[in-house]
Amino acid sequence: MRAARQRLAVSDPNPEGERRESEEPVTVGSGSHVETAVSTGVGLLDAALQGGLPRERSTLLMGGPGTGKTTLAMNFLQAGLERGERCLFVSTEQTIAELRDSLASYEFDLNHDRLTYTSVHARPGRTIEEDETITLQTLSDEGSLDEGFAPPFETRYVRDHLERAAPCDRVVFDSVSGLSVLADDPRLFRREVLDLIRLLTDEFGATALFIAEETDPDDVMPLQFTTHGVIRLHRERVADDPHRFLTIEKMRGVDHDRRTVEIEFADAGVVARPERRSQPPALKQHRHAPVGIDGLDELTGGGLVRDGVLIEHDGRTNLDALLSTVLAAALDRGETVTVVPTTGLAPARLGGLLDGHGYDLDDLLDTGRLSVVDTVGGYDTALDNVFTAFASLDAVIDSFEEIERRTDAGASLGLIDVASLTHRIGADDVRDLRYYLDSRIGPEDALVSVLNPDVVEKRVAAFHADSAEQVLRTWVTDAGLQYVALEKSPCGFVGSTSLMEYLRNPPYVAVQSPPSDHETPTSDG
Repeated sequence: MRAARQRLAVSDPNPEGERRESEEPVTVGSGSHVETAVSTGVGLLDAALQGGLPRERSTLLMGGPGTGKTTLAMNFLQAGLERGERCLFVSTEQTIAELRDSLASYEFDLNHDRLTYTSVHARPGRTIEEDETITLQTLSDEGSLDEGFAPPFETRYVRDHLERAAPCDRVVFDSVSGLSVLADDPRLFRREVLDLIRLLTDEFGATALFIAEETDPDDVMPLQFTTHGVIRLHRERVADDPHRFLTIEKMRGVDHDRRTVEIEFADAGVVARPERRSQPPALKQHRHAPVGIDGLDELTGGGLVRDGVLIEHDGRTNLDALLSTVLAAALDRGETVTVVPTTGLAPARLGGLLDGHGYDLDDLLDTGRLSVVDTVGGYDTALDNVFTAFASLDAVIDSFEEIERRTDAGASLGLIDVASLTHRIGADDVRDLRYYLDSRIGPEDALVSVLNPDVVEKRVAAFHADSAEQVLRTWVTDAGLQYVALEKSPCGFVGSTSLMEYLRNPPYVAVQSPPSDHETPTSDG
């Protein structure tokens, strides 16, 4: 039996079968097992993966029909061809003619002498042992046995067929759905696929990209567990217009960017965007107020933006620890602090948290380093620098002006609970107060607003989100996990979400760091 293999060029450029490595391998991962990255041919995807796919590992590329799976796979092979690598495209569904037709509008070199195409198709037929069974064939019928016989569609024969294409550096297997007849039991199917993965990655020494239809969960689920990584292509409607997206669902050993990117098709194949989610360095004019929580400072690109920050929460989060750390960081910088406290920052609670940071609340109030504009009624107005603001906008402004007269002209931080002010003086007056505070902010000052958008009118929440230069949102899931997302900012990892956890000691809060070595747009670019 001779299983058919079709090469897109006549000559064999590598008769000795030597492996060709990439010209400039990129090291990724850490620990005792160091891997090199293999470019996907898509620049932004390579950046998200710290250089590309892990070498000699398998990755699942899944998605629905028309999401760009085959095109992205050809980007991957084209990148290998440009580096002098031997590439193999294994099809379980298309002929060469169909593949050429589907990729005709792109600049892929389908005639490259290092690109081999082979097909593995399950078709009804005859074997020597059986008259009617599923056999291994190619659509060109070149793989049939004499007298019309063909090998059965079994893993060992698929292996024999693929081994004729070895050695190679990169393999695309399109698609796994064509292997579903190997086993009816999902566990057996997973084992059969794992054998093929080991053949390609361990024996061939290739980096393998397996394609699967997301609409076939029986095919996708085993591969999600057996492959080294999973990349998902999907469609969504944005303002009623269809868009295509890419998300790296997992990549073992790689600190990959978890943010979704949009993809589109160009002459060179798949292009991912946006390359930046924040302003380029030339447009950055803001200053940062570092919080002292490493992951949060990394997420925001250096800390809270001094021009105006909104922290949105869902009412279930424990903000006290985070807010006390924001205040302590300002005090550490020698700034004066003004607080319109949330209900959670009652005197005893705020005092206890600040004490952990090495500050005494009474001493801060006595010296004027900290002032309170109390809208809740929990603070002792007999203390210096405690002001009440129950009556009107004028009363609140009078309090801020008195605080300004009492303090020096240095940098300051204002922390304001929008909800309590809104309930006291109304939505319109809170808007006017924000205009007033904006007019008083100096280049070294910071204004942080705190708001649960569910307890105020929508227009109030929308106004403060629009007015802020930076918006952080934190919430608690049904599983009890708290997250923080950077939803708006002139810098930082806009669109990234990080896990939060609480510590026994200052800074009391830990925030998961965003992926490293990708776009890290800090304040200086």
